[in-house]
Amino acid sequence: MDKKKITRIITVSILMATGAGVGFMAAKMGMASAKTVPLNQVIAFVIFFVPMFFVVIGIHEAGHAVAGLLVKFDFRMYVVGPFMWDKEEAGWKFKWNKNVNVSGGMVICLPTTTENLAKRFSIYALGGPAASFLLAAISYGAQQLVSVVNPNDHLFLNVIASLFGLISFLSVLIFIITLIPLHTGGFYTDGARALRFLRGGDTARFEVLLMKIISSSSGGIRPRLLNMEEIQEALILGQKLKAPMKVYLFSYLYQFAFDEGNLEEAEKNLKAYLTEIESIPMGIRGSVFLDAAFFYAYACKDLTQAEVYWKQYVPSAIIPKAQVAATEAALYHLKSDMAARDQKIELALSQLPNMIDRGVGICLHDKLIHLNTVSH
Repeated sequence: MDKKKITRIITVSILMATGAGVGFMAAKMGMASAKTVPLNQVIAFVIFFVPMFFVVIGIHEAGHAVAGLLVKFDFRMYVVGPFMWDKEEAGWKFKWNKNVNVSGGMVICLPTTTENLAKRFSIYALGGPAASFLLAAISYGAQQLVSVVNPNDHLFLNVIASLFGLISFLSVLIFIITLIPLHTGGFYTDGARALRFLRGGDTARFEVLLMKIISSSSGGIRPRLLNMEEIQEALILGQKLKAPMKVYLFSYLYQFAFDEGNLEEAEKNLKAYLTEIESIPMGIRGSVFLDAAFFYAYACKDLTQAEVYWKQYVPSAIIPKAQVAATEAALYHLKSDMAARDQKIELALSQLPNMIDRGVGICLHDKLIHLNTVSH
């Protein structure tokens, strides 16, 4: 068996054993205390469990955001459960998050420069676990303090102490789970992300190259002006390492060729991108189908093929509205519904400044302007 597969199995087993052990101990403690804890205190505990869970997740993600700001990253998105804040051109905007894949929490911070990326990204990745550890310590201390000042066993203070205990317990659990190096569901744990940068060698080189490409594109460098040598080097390393994240390189190769007008090469890389779509988190997988639908509608004028991919797109608050509207515009164009096309083009153009990937946004702007000037 492959060494990486063995390591993954061991890691998953440790994670499952940790979760099972913590769950067993929690259940045992809960059953033991249920006999002595007043019913109204148990009810309060049940009511506040979910809100406290989101508080714990929120602090963990805030730790990433603070660490990202400290290392001069651009803080772009903050997700906690059903709540999402997205940084748009006019400022931060609240949205409802309906993606189960990121229903826990997520922060997006992008580097604006490429200096010392390995160290900076490791600090960013470890900011979450550090915040969880700090919250666990503070909550535990608060629980002990409340217990000391509650000699008369007041119900309200008992509830407060229990909630602090719950926050401490959940924070420790999140700290352990996110620190264990693991890749699952298209995501790396914080520990895995930091380790990949710090271990050096091909793995660190691959991660640094990928982050340089992402930061260049998000900084406003259009696809055909990206460093193709770095993209190719990253792809070779990704294939050598069997890194799931290499899937995003096919996206840049596709955009590069599409921006140059090399449709044959663009289609080849788009198909490679689609082939590895399982490596992409469910919450953003729809962007791949949008890329495909737009390409076949705009470049190939193949309505049948475009609609095949359009029908596989699942709406997501994370996916840029400009990309969705642009795809709809290209589809309406093939259907000769010019009024609907122009309306979608106008919407897409208005939303382009809010795209995280500004480089792709520049390229999409040119295509939308061209689409607006041609007849069917």
